[in-house]
Amino acid sequence: MTKGVGKRRSRGSALILYTVLLPTLLMFVGLAIDLSMLYVVQTRLSVAVDGAALGAGRLLGTSANTTEIAGEFLRANYPTGFWGSYNLVPSITYTTNAALHTIAVSASVQVPLLFLRILRQQSCTVAATATAVRRDVRVVLVLDRSYSMVSQMGALRSAAGNFVNMFNPGVDELGLVVYSASGFVAYPNPGSTPSANYTGGPGPDVHFADPVTAGSDNMLTTIASLQVGTDTNTSEALWLAYLELKKAVAIDNDPTRANVIVLFTDGVPNGFTGYLNDPSHNALKSGNCYYNPSTASSNRMIGMVASAPTGYASGLDYWDPNASTGDGLYAPLIFNTAHSAKYWASFKSGGSFVDDMTQVSGTPMTTCINIGEKNLSGLRKIPSQDFYGNSTTSAAYTKSLLYNTYHVAYDATKPNNGYQMELASWGAVDNAGQRILSDSAMNIAIYTIGFTGNGGVDKELLKRLSNVQDTPNSNYQTGLYVEANDAQSLQRAFGQVASEVLRLTK
Repeated sequence: MTKGVGKRRSRGSALILYTVLLPTLLMFVGLAIDLSMLYVVQTRLSVAVDGAALGAGRLLGTSANTTEIAGEFLRANYPTGFWGSYNLVPSITYTTNAALHTIAVSASVQVPLLFLRILRQQSCTVAATATAVRRDVRVVLVLDRSYSMVSQMGALRSAAGNFVNMFNPGVDELGLVVYSASGFVAYPNPGSTPSANYTGGPGPDVHFADPVTAGSDNMLTTIASLQVGTDTNTSEALWLAYLELKKAVAIDNDPTRANVIVLFTDGVPNGFTGYLNDPSHNALKSGNCYYNPSTASSNRMIGMVASAPTGYASGLDYWDPNASTGDGLYAPLIFNTAHSAKYWASFKSGGSFVDDMTQVSGTPMTTCINIGEKNLSGLRKIPSQDFYGNSTTSAAYTKSLLYNTYHVAYDATKPNNGYQMELASWGAVDNAGQRILSDSAMNIAIYTIGFTGNGGVDKELLKRLSNVQDTPNSNYQTGLYVEANDAQSLQRAFGQVASEVLRLTK
């Protein structure tokens, strides 16, 4: 009997406690529901202002009314009456400081409350803000058209064309360098011959998509006509791109633009343009040879040297230390006076590829270089730098894919060995990249796209060029390295790089 009374008293006490706490519990439940509703509205409004800033940000710097466009994006992304909200109040401002464009989008709405009305709070204001910043860019696109691209040239033309169309004509500055055995500027038109590329020409400009008139081409039509060539002289192409950026900076005197090189390649470098009888770095053997070393600009021996296999070879077997050779001396197209840049970009020789390995002729060379025999027996060493001053002897070659395949040390005294010539070519590219990145006045970022579907690329080299290797240099700009292995992934790779170059900061 006593136990029953105790139980009834306990149940009575609990009921009283629940009765006292119920309003408090209901208030907390109501607060949780109202706060959840406010969070949902806040999230949707944040997405809307972000979309408005980024959507209008793509057109920053153009003649488009970006504040009006941002407002349209905001209204489209935030439905009227979302979760009962009302009174959407936007605030959009657009400012420009030289080549830096900023759009700030803010918005607020009133959200009716449910349970918190018992505290006489009828609604709550929810707000969100987003800012997009876009810098006008100055980009040189560098395209590898070596013969290994023969089955993929259509895919490259399409992907590169789409890349160009992602930039703003009249605002962004674009230029084009193409290369195989030789590199040259294909856009802007440097004049009647590629010889103007080295010292003349305007550099990348804002007219890259201007309507085509008789006798002229824009960057898009030049890319559309691009054909394959022969070998892979990457260091020359990189340096020409660097010179093009420097020209544009000197002409428009706009230091606020972002300077960018975008390099596409499907293989590894196997040649470079050398100044063989350079008085400071003479590579010729002594003996019966005119102008050894050079005595004037008119008797310089400047040509592209390359590596070649003995018999059939593919992939890295091409540069087998025991089965590859140095290959000839060929005239670089920057000094060609017979044809225009457009001719070399689009001309087909032999029905399949462009013969841009025009052999050097003339008395000064024929007595010391066996041009027609495809060897470099007239050299006592591999030139210690290329024509543009990029070193071929850097110890960084030990990071190359080729060295890590064969583990044979670099030996500059073997110019007629294709493996050694390839290591020198790798060194010239790597040194060109380091020199470009270290130019603090230009502050250049290099983005690289490696097409692996034709036998592979040297990923470490491309990552070093983009400064995204395992230990990047904190003093250099950081770019991006992207891989592709077929036509679809090539489109995505170019699109990803363009998006990164044009990246809007929020």
